[in-house]
Amino acid sequence: MTRMHCQVIYSTERTPWNPKDWRPFVIVSCAISLDGKLASACGETRLSSFDDKVEVHKLRSLVDAILVGINTILHDNPHLTVSEKYYKSDRHPMRVVLDSTCKIPLDAEVITRHPEVKTIIATSKRASHEKINKLRELGVDVVVFGENEVDLKQLLMYLRKKYDVKVLMVEGGGLVIGSFFKMALVDYLRVSVSPVLFGDNAISMVRGTVFCSVEDSPKLKLEAVELCGSNIVLNFSVIYNSLVS
Repeated sequence: MTRMHCQVIYSTERTPWNPKDWRPFVIVSCAISLDGKLASACGETRLSSFDDKVEVHKLRSLVDAILVGINTILHDNPHLTVSEKYYKSDRHPMRVVLDSTCKIPLDAEVITRHPEVKTIIATSKRASHEKINKLRELGVDVVVFGENEVDLKQLLMYLRKKYDVKVLMVEGGGLVIGSFFKMALVDYLRVSVSPVLFGDNAISMVRGTVFCSVEDSPKLKLEAVELCGSNIVLNFSVIYNSLVS
């Protein structure tokens, strides 16, 4: 019998992962400290318990694509595939990186690890044509959406139309998560809360956007609570008042 890595404490009817007409269903998944930080002021990001990582990699095996920002690549160099250390699967999601100026190293793990898995670099017109060509020579799909920053809506339309991505998981960092919330593009939020505190100058979960009042904020409807090792995992569906995503 397969060991259950998380204990369900509370659960209600879950939101189905149905894509929109023009874009994928978007899940934000991240681990934070008890005071809402993705990373400490010193760069510490080890916030997931082993059991939580098992569930994250299981989730990776179920989605069609994973998206992160370039800062996550430069800081952590993740491969963004399903690691056998946590969960065995023959199915790996496509990898998408937001990189407005194409700073990604040519030997980044998302490019060199599991080269059979498609990697998409979304950049802007600020990117070097020479760097774009080098990435394309390595088999990376480089797409240019936006003048100075990546146009998220164009990217999601592209993923849906070109690759039939039905479910996209956004793993960070804070600026990326903030951009998705700002544009009302998040459908589901999975937050793993670690019993630690990071205090001042740490990296917040949502950056680059401001919700000035309770009314302005997206509404989060709690659908499940799980105990994953030392982490409490909160699952929310996301509801927007007057914004159309």
